[in-house]
Amino acid sequence: MIMQKEKINIEVIKPIIAMADTTISVSDNFHNWLKSKGKKGENYEDIIKRFLKPEFAKEFDNFKG
Repeated sequence: MIMQKEKINIEVIKPIIAMADTTISVSDNFHNWLKSKGKKGENYEDIIKRFLKPEFAKEFDNFKG
């Protein structure tokens, strides 16, 4: 039996590769506090963004780092 190679759609893979995460170390106390501020379905990034001052949030939206 000859196995047929499947073509991989790179357009599907690109977004997965682009979603790399970075770990930021915080104290257990801060982590627990931050976790307590979360709403259903939010991740830590969402929670932190809610706490940003509006001028920092706007700056982040325009950041191309």
